[in-house]
Amino acid sequence: MRTQAGINGLASGVLALDLPDDHVLIRAPGKVLRVADLRLLVSLGVVLAGAGVALGMADPFDMVRALLALDGRVGALMLLSPDLPEQARRALMRDAGISTLIGDQPDIEGAVLLDQVLGEREGVWPPPVDTRWLLTTSGTTGTPKLVIHERASIFRAVKAERAENRDHRWAMLYDPSRFAGTQVLAQALLTGATLLAPRPGMTTGEIIEWLCDEKCTHISATPSLWRRLLMAPGAMRLPLRQVTLGGEIADDAILAALKGRYPQARITHIYASTEAGTGFVVRDGRAGFPAGWLERGVEVDGARLSMRDGVLWLRPPGDAHATASHITRDAEGYIRTGDRIAIEDGRVRFLGREDTTLNVGGVKVQAEAVEEIVHAHPAVAQCRITGKPSAMMGTLLTLSVVPRAEVAVDAAMLRQDIAQYCKAHLPPAARPATIRIVAEIPVSIAGKTERAG
Repeated sequence: MRTQAGINGLASGVLALDLPDDHVLIRAPGKVLRVADLRLLVSLGVVLAGAGVALGMADPFDMVRALLALDGRVGALMLLSPDLPEQARRALMRDAGISTLIGDQPDIEGAVLLDQVLGEREGVWPPPVDTRWLLTTSGTTGTPKLVIHERASIFRAVKAERAENRDHRWAMLYDPSRFAGTQVLAQALLTGATLLAPRPGMTTGEIIEWLCDEKCTHISATPSLWRRLLMAPGAMRLPLRQVTLGGEIADDAILAALKGRYPQARITHIYASTEAGTGFVVRDGRAGFPAGWLERGVEVDGARLSMRDGVLWLRPPGDAHATASHITRDAEGYIRTGDRIAIEDGRVRFLGREDTTLNVGGVKVQAEAVEEIVHAHPAVAQCRITGKPSAMMGTLLTLSVVPRAEVAVDAAMLRQDIAQYCKAHLPPAARPATIRIVAEIPVSIAGKTERAG
């Protein structure tokens, strides 16, 4: 797929859609990139053609622009989160053998701006290359790890372009350096839709108001982000046609809340990870997935699933698979996902990550499983379980709760009510020792509930 010399990547795929020059590809507050701008962007040569470069962009608009300019021209693109500590960034670049960092802020040590590596070149352009995309894990419970994707494994889930897609407007609420962010930008750009990229630093309320003004039709976000969005006063005005959840457990409470708020929208939750790529999609509006999908030989969206010792193993669809030193893969190509699951009444339920299991008095307690039960309380908008070391119990559980906006909050009464609810619905080891009423639950740049603190 090639539209002009030296281009064989994301930009080529966009230009092959034959969109009009004034079609808006990316819109951000005060900035816009149209098809005509993209043609100009790819007409420039790249000084670092064939080399590996790291992208450290704080602004999603700048990150996507850089991906359009460099994919298919450089040998490798390392996508770095803007909140990554400098020491971790240097270590990841060193491990990947990459020395050039392209940023969007001139004060980042050692970084150059994108426009400094673009320009006219004399002579013959280098041949196009199949750029590798180097992503990092979210690092919510440890140091981020490097995962290498071929372009085929990044773009394999993109649905075919249709004429009606040109009216779609996708919100970029994920950090585009994360795997989930690459999926949103690919689905928007490679199907003729428009990508809406909020400006860094905007509050949730400001983002909602801007997305309403821009007539956003498609949003993909983690359940934690969706809970935040639903608490924003203007959220009911979003003209959504597609609601997608991923990255965390989509429980019945959040699925029901979204269906009630956006009855005309299609609601799906996607199982994907940086290591496995996009695995499968659940479309029936219920938490978890049918137990029949675990049967040998059954394919779901091209993937195959297996449960071993209470952990989900997944064989990704297609032939292009990510590689990383920390991935556990068996001889048949199944990847150990690290997600704990259980079968209940013919349904496979996600319990949580292996590394979020807490030891309470010798009993293993899954933080996400406790949160799922508490989220069903009618006064709870969002909650989080954290553990505090205890010499006697191993861990003491703390439950932080954000009340629903419509609930008249008497903190003492609400704590007492939730404590009674936990006593009735949770086994003794899973009951929180402390309950806090808070205004907000911290969410990482990956859109996931922060587990530390």
